[in-house]
Amino acid sequence: MAAVVMACTPLEQDVGAVGRESPRGASEQGLTSISFRGSSRASGKGITSLAIPAPAGLQVDDVVLARLTNRNNVSAVLTPPAGWTLLRSDQSASAIKTWVLYKVATASEPSSYTFTLDLASYFAGSLVAYSGVDPLNPIDTHGGQKNGDSATFTTPALTTSSADGLAVWFGSQVWTGAACPSPGITPPTGFTVQEDTCLVSSSTGLLLHVSEAALGAAGMQPPFVGGSAFAHTNTAEVVALRATPPPPAPGVAFRGTAQASALTATSLTIAAPAGVEEADLLLARLSNRNQVGATLTPPAGWTLLRSDQSSTQLKSWVFYKVATASEPSSYEFGISLASNLAGSIDAFSGVDPVSPIDTHSGQKNGTTSAFDAPLITTTSGNGLVVWFGSQIWAGSTCPASPIAPPSGFTESFDTCLVSSSAGLLYDAAWKALGAAGVQPAFNGTSPYAQTNTTQVVALRPIQPPPPPAVAFRSAAQASALAATRLTLPAPAGVAADDVLLARLSNRNQVSATLTPPAGWTFLRSDQSSSQLKSWVFYKVATASEPASYEFGISLASNLAGSIDAFSGADPASPIDTHSGQKNGTTSAFDAPALTTASAGGLAVWFGSQLWAGSTCPASPIVPPADFTESFETCLVSTSTGLIFNSAWKVLGEPGVQPAFNGSSPYANTNTAQVVALRAASAPACTAADNYVGTWVQQGTVVAPEIVEPSGLAASRVVPDVLYVHNEDTTAIVAISTLNASTVGVYDVGNVTPADWEDVASGPCPAGSCIFMGDIGRASANFPTPPNSFAVYRIPEPDLANGQTTGTLAAEAFPFVYPDSAKDAEALMVHPVTGDIYVITKSGSGASKVYKFPTPLPAPGTMSTLVWVADLQLPVDPNDVEAAKATSAAVHPCANRFLVRTYRRVYEFRAAAGQGFESAFAATPVTLTDTQEGQGEAIEYDANGASYYTMSETPSPFRLKRVSRL
Repeated sequence: MAAVVMACTPLEQDVGAVGRESPRGASEQGLTSISFRGSSRASGKGITSLAIPAPAGLQVDDVVLARLTNRNNVSAVLTPPAGWTLLRSDQSASAIKTWVLYKVATASEPSSYTFTLDLASYFAGSLVAYSGVDPLNPIDTHGGQKNGDSATFTTPALTTSSADGLAVWFGSQVWTGAACPSPGITPPTGFTVQEDTCLVSSSTGLLLHVSEAALGAAGMQPPFVGGSAFAHTNTAEVVALRATPPPPAPGVAFRGTAQASALTATSLTIAAPAGVEEADLLLARLSNRNQVGATLTPPAGWTLLRSDQSSTQLKSWVFYKVATASEPSSYEFGISLASNLAGSIDAFSGVDPVSPIDTHSGQKNGTTSAFDAPLITTTSGNGLVVWFGSQIWAGSTCPASPIAPPSGFTESFDTCLVSSSAGLLYDAAWKALGAAGVQPAFNGTSPYAQTNTTQVVALRPIQPPPPPAVAFRSAAQASALAATRLTLPAPAGVAADDVLLARLSNRNQVSATLTPPAGWTFLRSDQSSSQLKSWVFYKVATASEPASYEFGISLASNLAGSIDAFSGADPASPIDTHSGQKNGTTSAFDAPALTTASAGGLAVWFGSQLWAGSTCPASPIVPPADFTESFETCLVSTSTGLIFNSAWKVLGEPGVQPAFNGSSPYANTNTAQVVALRAASAPACTAADNYVGTWVQQGTVVAPEIVEPSGLAASRVVPDVLYVHNEDTTAIVAISTLNASTVGVYDVGNVTPADWEDVASGPCPAGSCIFMGDIGRASANFPTPPNSFAVYRIPEPDLANGQTTGTLAAEAFPFVYPDSAKDAEALMVHPVTGDIYVITKSGSGASKVYKFPTPLPAPGTMSTLVWVADLQLPVDPNDVEAAKATSAAVHPCANRFLVRTYRRVYEFRAAAGQGFESAFAATPVTLTDTQEGQGEAIEYDANGASYYTMSETPSPFRLKRVSRL
């Protein structure tokens, strides 16, 4: 799109507003839903304030950018109206200075905004308003710089983090003409001009320009370079606006189906259903006659979900696949024994491509017209259930009244494979589901009392976007000399449940104590020996916050402070973690590393530094890479001043974060502090007080490395994955919770297990770790049972990025009991604190609970465990094995834990309002038993909505699931 140059109009003593709403189209950059709403401008000579009209047509949640420029008084300090946030400023050494600010429009905006300077200047400004910008997090990124004595307007390269935004480009240049040139400033290629004008003065005028261009994919953007006909000092700045996120995708819907069959076949080719698109979910169901010992080999990319069979006549398999952008026109399934074979593929849109299968069930029904299926319990709402029926058939034609699916289902097809002795009826149908939970019986029928299989698969819909992540709202600052109190304004636009962070710093009176207003909680302080001290407090905003907050200090000080407000943080537990330190006589603003415990949070970084200048420096504190500054300013004193700023960055997955270190040009004592805020949407966990009374077999473990499974642990970094291990080998296998298929196979290096009895997962310095419990005695690989034991900590493999094999490094934490050696098979790790617990095993049910000391000693250091509680498990006088604890797991919500024995499953629940360890005093609640002769493994689902078990015998080892009601 070619640039359009608007008429160049003098701004001298000019006040005006322009408004329009124009849909954006394509540009050389891309597409966006952001639309230009309107603009306005004002200017004056030798003034200290500038009132700019609100752009015409301004509406709630529009985002307004203010760009102001002055001549010659570059040390001037700009004070914006309430509600505006400084985004950046750029300046030359003496000739020109430019500020860019923004605000999100409310329902009651004023008719104009007055910006003030502390020094009279030739002063010009403009406002540009846009609709369609994300009001919660409008600024993607920004950049800018001064270009000296040049006709080129260059901005630093920038990298956007969201797609389909809009770049707003500003240019300002020194001008000494008696009239505006035409054209004035030329924008970068592909940009549309919204303003090109000037402030006329024969010696101290300005050229001013605003233009915009739609952006495409996120990532590195091409350089945005403009120009003019004049080689004069200029500033060029660009702001990338983030578009409002798209609405959630529709629910699961049937896309299409295809079927095929063959007599005495060793393979079956089934066409791809018509209209399949990328990320559709494909379900393949195949059935054969009389050769139930046959194995079926799917094409590449298909995963076995389940199989169900009669003793000799009928076997049915179900596979699934998430469609790629280039699917073949058909799929060939091979079978090891020639069979009469029939199959179908059904396609569905709107399924969660990351975790498509919610649950499944199925069974064989013998010599009956009833097509019964075991009950299922879904864990996500608004999914879709797919029902398959297959029945033996001996007719020479398809019957007039074949299989009838369950009530309320829509058939995708109903057909047959004809053979006078070994044919098949087969059918598929689907039904949209409502709320999660136990579903009604999905049973069909046919007119024929013949052996049949019925299978049910519940599909999980695309998950709606999580609640808004933590987002910067606004900031306010204040400072004072020789003060005993500091009044900080409330940041603009604060709403109930926002989290407010107050940071205050003082000079030379480091022994002073700071008293916050009511409702504020002290978080940390960091100080040098005599010169600088910084405090951080936090508060969760109520519905009626005051206009300002007064902080008192015990010794008169040069005092500076700020309050930053954030939306979307967890109001009940807003602080994930924090760190900070003093850095002496250095330009480095280093902060200790921190480890977050929840995903989707936000890191807030504070820097404070000694300053002795009479004005604020042109190049003050630089925050860590990828952080967005909320403000940057100073307290001026020729000997005891301060520079201070704050910045923020959205965080991703929990775990060890990269170093958050900033800098400045000055080697002076400083403090750097970091606070990680926890998002309101994290962590996601569900604690159930009631579970269904039946279990579902998810699948059987086929990995040959597993010969004596003794524990299960849920991955904390990838969904739908469990780790399973043996008692006395170093193999760890990752399996799918959907069907027990093998996801990854690993070996633990440099260890010799004696009796590895249980496994758990939990937090660690690496982020998330597997904890192996070498805690048993009865079958130890040593001549006599050991008196000392060990827990091994192993960083989780990077499954999400393809680490499916290899050797995992282990750190050993040896221990002894405080009284005498014990027999133990149950290990569990607290999901937040990382505390490691061991529960002993006793035929009388009188188990003891111990844990490692806190903090955890260094690897290789012998620990003496700390006794926590005595735990009495129910005793069955007819079965001594029923009371022996063999495995344990802490709930993801950290308010309860599971203990299983060879025969039973119990849950211990913490008292309301009390800590986790109160659960040890609770009466055990008997949960659904999974009927295992030697049950030795149990684990909660990663979201806490169900639990899984596995028995050490017999092989094949079955993964069983019990869901919440």
